[in-house]
Amino acid sequence: MKNSSVKSNSRIVYLSVGSMLLGVLFIDIYGIIVKFLGDTYSTNQMVLFRNLFAIIPLLALIFYTNENLKIFKNLTKKFIILCFIRGFCFLFMNVFYFIAINNMDFATASTLTFSATFFIVILSIFFLNDKVGIYRWSAVIIGFLGVAMIMKPTSDIFSYYSIYPLMVGFLYAVAIIILKFIPKYNSTAKIQFYSLIASIFGAVILLAITFDNKFIQSYKDLLMLVSIGILGGAAGILFIFSYRLIEASKLAVFEYLAIPSSFFLGWLFFNEAPIDQLFPGVLGIIFAGMIIIWRDKKKKRAFKVSKKVH
Repeated sequence: MKNSSVKSNSRIVYLSVGSMLLGVLFIDIYGIIVKFLGDTYSTNQMVLFRNLFAIIPLLALIFYTNENLKIFKNLTKKFIILCFIRGFCFLFMNVFYFIAINNMDFATASTLTFSATFFIVILSIFFLNDKVGIYRWSAVIIGFLGVAMIMKPTSDIFSYYSIYPLMVGFLYAVAIIILKFIPKYNSTAKIQFYSLIASIFGAVILLAITFDNKFIQSYKDLLMLVSIGILGGAAGILFIFSYRLIEASKLAVFEYLAIPSSFFLGWLFFNEAPIDQLFPGVLGIIFAGMIIIWRDKKKKRAFKVSKKVH
């Protein structure tokens, strides 16, 4: 019986890690597509497709989990407002990320978005009353030093576009904090549905005020634009699925595989190899992230021991 339990736990871990890695790959692939199309279509056009067609994997999830009607029940004003704020966060995350990867090396832009980890720590102090000790403060300082080393604000290679991935990281942190205020009886699919509705609504408005839009020039372009939304929507679901299977502290480390993945894809498709810009700053970001993951894991263990004692 013990062996079967171990095998079952191993399968869950493999499934969770596999889902996480597939989600990371989907994000990188749709980022590559956005960079390919960036010279032809406006950012707001691509953002609309990113959000509009993300509804396809989400609806598949809703029907798979038999939540067809549940997503319309027990709606409160607080829930709708929080979902809409979260949706607008994701909308502008898309806008800023697309601007960044179309004006920077792909790997550099992707790496700077990992500043989200440090913003989450900071925001949790003000909005969740979390107590942050020396380890996590040290991680935040090391992480932002790594970010500064990549951005190189005092050098000739500094680009104001590098601020955009930091804004992506900040908005992602805000979206994570908002989740803490949404009652737990609301399902993931329900939260995602109303957040996505807000994103689509905002994307339509942004498109309406954009003057550099172009008609879709080929079926190939249309297919790529649609795939941006499907891949992005599927990635979001995969991340949520993986984090629900096992503890975040055990899984978060695998997100950092997005850094070498984006570097390889940027080199493969665009002949980019920003080694001088990424190092050694990227090591600081990864090391700081590992400190936060280790500290969170240690705190959870201490909490479990405390519960057993009492």
